Amino acid sequence: MSLVSATFLLFLVASLFCYFISPRGVRWIVLLAASYVFYWIVGGFFALGAISFTIATVYFCSLWASSLRKQREKRTKRRLPLAICLILNFGALLLFKYSGVILPKIGILLIPGISFYTFQAAGYLTDVYRGKAEPEKNPLKLALFLSFFPQLIQGPISRHSEIAADLFAGHGWDWDRSRNGVQRIIWGYFMKLIVADRAAVIVDKVFSGYENYGGATIIIVLLVYSVQIYADFAGGINVTLGIGEILGIKMPENFKQPFFANSLADFWRRWHITLSSWLKDYLFYPIALSKLMGRLRKLTRKMFGARIGKLLPACVATFCVYIVMGIWHGSGKSVFVFGFLNGFIISASLLMAPFIDKLRAKTKLDGGAKGFGHAFAITRTLVILVILRYFARADALRGALAMLKWTVLHPQLRELWDGTIFNLGLGATDYIVLALGFIAILACDYVAERGKDWRDAINGTRPIVQFSVLLVALASITAFGIFSSSALSATFIYAQY
Repeated sequence: MSLVSATFLLFLVASLFCYFISPRGVRWIVLLAASYVFYWIVGGFFALGAISFTIATVYFCSLWASSLRKQREKRTKRRLPLAICLILNFGALLLFKYSGVILPKIGILLIPGISFYTFQAAGYLTDVYRGKAEPEKNPLKLALFLSFFPQLIQGPISRHSEIAADLFAGHGWDWDRSRNGVQRIIWGYFMKLIVADRAAVIVDKVFSGYENYGGATIIIVLLVYSVQIYADFAGGINVTLGIGEILGIKMPENFKQPFFANSLADFWRRWHITLSSWLKDYLFYPIALSKLMGRLRKLTRKMFGARIGKLLPACVATFCVYIVMGIWHGSGKSVFVFGFLNGFIISASLLMAPFIDKLRAKTKLDGGAKGFGHAFAITRTLVILVILRYFARADALRGALAMLKWTVLHPQLRELWDGTIFNLGLGATDYIVLALGFIAILACDYVAERGKDWRDAINGTRPIVQFSVLLVALASITAFGIFSSSALSATFIYAQY
């Protein structure tokens, strides 16, 4: 049951109806029942068993860890429940997600959203272990936190402290919340059905037979792929956040105008924010501040000076973070290289910061908030991302390298004007709709980059204008999305993660 299916919309309306007519004190139970029904439909009983295993282990280990902390036990003993639970759950994640690599001869069912709820569970347990959060005494409430159906399949990865109060508050129906939530859901459907699914047609055609095209076409398609993956993932997240808004449950934002990033590090602060934040808090800092990195810091200070001694542990931790992020995206060598290259580029930029600053000063390319320097920084970041997309999108490392080589050796610039680009599986109308859709996304992101919200502008108009905008949006999605057989897809890219 995809978020863009009619079945899901019926399920959502029924769930919201049951939620708002129920007594306030049991509304969270309605959400829990809806979440389990949703996950059963999406993944079956096997998936329900997997998430129930995570909930049970995290529940008991969090109580155990909290008890040991309050008894002031030694750190080695307090780490035991944390270690056991993390090994069990990340072991299950590796087994189910990478079974084709670990056990190639044994077919294991794919567990939808297992990465998202495992990371969310691990973050919660770690916070309890560190004393930053109290353990949830009610196992059913913990179950709702980990299985809340809008965010279960593709995030965002929420912290217990961020959403627990709203999850169990039993908010009543509110017109403003509902209006804003519906607007966000519609915007999510627009991004997914109008833009992402059309872009997918072009991307799939070229990646499945790149030898038939020149480097110029491949680069254009990689740009289209960047649009596709953003519209697909952010579209799904907008649907999720919109549902949460109707319910009065504020979940964390997962994107912040990534096309306006002025560096690769800045891009990852804007893209899949909840995963980047999770990796920073639960992987980067533990590695960077570990005793081993402390010894490395002292050694490198003596050998290379204070600056390198300070930065090198951070670079090592950065490498670890981005390699894990690459592995999170899949099991092939290409995604490992994708993570490695991200870590290498960001670490190198840290180490070379003095040289880069001098170069900026001489060339006037300071990357500030305005002007040519800022535009140059955004363009440079986009070029780097396009190169990295070879490894993120390809099915295998060999294919990514072969495609990159083909791009360089066979540019065939004439394809930019000989009509090749307009013969990639879409009709003229689809190209126009895709272009206008991307312009709309870019415009809304530009408005947000300036600290404003397009919904505020709409909500500030008269009701008849708001209603007209709603009708036009629904008509567009229906005409160019739902009934566009050449582009419609019910799947989301990040649902596989």
